[in-house]
Amino acid sequence: MISEINISDYIGIRSENDILVDLRSKIMYELGTISGAINIPAENVKELYKLPKDKNIYLFCQIGEISGEFAELLSDSGYNVYNLIGGYREYLRVCGE
Repeated sequence: MISEINISDYIGIRSENDILVDLRSKIMYELGTISGAINIPAENVKELYKLPKDKNIYLFCQIGEISGEFAELLSDSGYNVYNLIGGYREYLRVCGE
């Protein structure tokens, strides 16, 4: 079972020690992302396993579906990972950016 968090709650608890990962394509990332996010496109899944296991990792994609699947994979490998519910689309709706 994966841990999920909505964007409003995430914004309220986010920390500099967290790792926020945008799984969308490089082009989509460059068009706009959540402040502080790093881009690891979904097709580069192996890069996710290079992230440190001692930090909270928050994943998002466009609508939260792909990031949910990747969060489950990382969780099964011992990562403390969360899926941002609704993805970047929800972030735009809530934050209006």
